[in-house]
Amino acid sequence: MAISVSEDYIRVYRAWNSKEHQIYFPLKKNGRYLNEDELLSTLEEAQAKDLELAQRQRAHFMRKDLSVERLLHADGKIVGLKERVRHRDGRKPAHVFEIRVNTEGLSKPKFRTISIDRHGYDKAFEMSIDIICKERGLDKHSPIRKIMLDSLYVYKGQSPKEGEKVLADSKREVNEMEQALMEHVQAFREKKGVIKG
Repeated sequence: MAISVSEDYIRVYRAWNSKEHQIYFPLKKNGRYLNEDELLSTLEEAQAKDLELAQRQRAHFMRKDLSVERLLHADGKIVGLKERVRHRDGRKPAHVFEIRVNTEGLSKPKFRTISIDRHGYDKAFEMSIDIICKERGLDKHSPIRKIMLDSLYVYKGQSPKEGEKVLADSKREVNEMEQALMEHVQAFREKKGVIKG
């Protein structure tokens, strides 16, 4: 509940989209304080307005959570997440995910890195997504988080379906190579038999 009461008014307020929405309900009418019935009526009106503002605020954040365009590039990569190799004097190169998050409330972007060498590729990717979600105010169970996690295949250079095709193609190629080798061996045996005979 975002209601505050002072001596002269009841204030209902909610904030979204970097803007505070507030409404005042006076506790004085014609220079006198409200009687008990009027006060209860005003309080009920303030609570109803608070509920309305809360619904509008929630709708705004739900729309914000579902805006994929602001979190993913057209190629499927995540806005603010890059895979890099960091070179520093006196140290071996470090393979990292570099995170850059710039939200409306910040004057400067926030930067973080997660070590792929330390955590492994998949775990470092998931940790990076969790950091981006936290900084952007996305819920861990948000469908956007799942979409971002699915972009792991894009970072690995394939999509999930292409990954399945790559496996199927490689199995087929192995089978074709085995078949060609078997045919070659069979032809060699037949030639060998002709030479001996």
